Amino acid sequence: MPDRTRRPAPLALAVLLVVVVVAASVALVVRLTGDDKGGPTSSATPTTATPPTTTGDPSDTTSTTIASNLSPDQARTVDRLKAQVAEIRGLEWKRDLPIRIVPVAELDRRVADLTAIERAKRPDDVAAVETVLKLLQLIPADVDYVSTIDELLKGGVLGFYDDEAKELFVAGNPDDDLSLAVQSTMVHELTHALTDQHFDFGGRSHALADQNLDEEAFALSALVEGDAELVRTLWSDKYLTSGQRRQAELETTGDPSDFANIPNYVIQSLYFPYGSGLEFVTALHDKGGFAAVDDAYRQPPTSTEEILHPERFVPGRQWTRPPLADLAGATGCAAVDASTIGEFDMYQVLDEFLAADEARAAAAGWNGDAYRLVRCGTAVGMVDRWQADTAGDLDELADSLGRWARRWSGTNRLPEANGVFSGPGGSGRIIRSADRIDLVIASDASTSDRLSAAVLAA
Repeated sequence: MPDRTRRPAPLALAVLLVVVVVAASVALVVRLTGDDKGGPTSSATPTTATPPTTTGDPSDTTSTTIASNLSPDQARTVDRLKAQVAEIRGLEWKRDLPIRIVPVAELDRRVADLTAIERAKRPDDVAAVETVLKLLQLIPADVDYVSTIDELLKGGVLGFYDDEAKELFVAGNPDDDLSLAVQSTMVHELTHALTDQHFDFGGRSHALADQNLDEEAFALSALVEGDAELVRTLWSDKYLTSGQRRQAELETTGDPSDFANIPNYVIQSLYFPYGSGLEFVTALHDKGGFAAVDDAYRQPPTSTEEILHPERFVPGRQWTRPPLADLAGATGCAAVDASTIGEFDMYQVLDEFLAADEARAAAAGWNGDAYRLVRCGTAVGMVDRWQADTAGDLDELADSLGRWARRWSGTNRLPEANGVFSGPGGSGRIIRSADRIDLVIASDASTSDRLSAAVLAA
């Protein structure tokens, strides 16, 4: 079992389509110093490895498949790591996996190219996510979301796994022995390739993204990353001395000041699949070993609620999105986005303006939600409809939202008796009914009134 007294080594952040709209097919490893609110380890994405075939220029990022460029010594190290991962995970390798050690500059170039390709596939998603985050005040209004992500990635990538080309890239010198940090990163990445060969979660991840099932995709990513983190932790405990573990962490820890301008929400959302994912998978492993983890791949978690509360995970159980009227049609505004916030993001929303314990308790009553985002002229507005486990949970959420609203709106007044609130930060309304809460927020009072009227009339 892993050493529970140690937090995950501060090695990486992953870029997930459902969070930052970069690419569901690429996972990235970024150096970062951990703290009480962050500090994940290495990353990878769902992919199925295939036998390598050599194409022309190995530096050509458009190549569909390439050959490994490992030296004999590196190849022996990788073979050892693959055997150790297979032994720990209890699975056999089915196919080969192309692996390349490349300079940091080449890795950055490949990351930038792949990121640009994925963004181009879903430009509307990128803009919609940025709009939602700014309206909720999870990122400042003057922040360029895409540039922020690029800043986070540039020069900080340790490696990535491309789940369409079926290749693994790691930053390093092709002529050097693999450092402990590179080996640790590879163990995490190899776990992804191995488990995907058995459970094909790569295809499932893409299918969820294509269906805009963001909450389900986020939960699946936590299972995937938590599994790889547990294997990496078990590998580290079994094969490295305490001194070697510290050395590996030092080799992959960057300067915290490099990330001083990154909004906390971005850090937290990128860390979630690793930190909370590890806790979720460890809970499964404690009860039934990796057989229980394997079962979770066959019927994976579908919400961040299950990741945050492993005891609530029931394989095969689905949650229900509450019905929400066509707000664009009812208001004459333009539809921009429709999705789910989920327990994790709701906690992040509340945590911006409330004490952490209150925010966590209020979000824990989540039992499904759905939102719609519209644009009315130059103003934007959204409605999030929230279902809770009990009437008491709804009451707790409503009270917390009221205290949150006065800070979000920029005033020190609680909402009026009918739930309306307004201030320099925006306007909105909390509409409490017998079995749900509708949170209406907008950049101006007129849009908030139009959305509130549409909700009440539906």
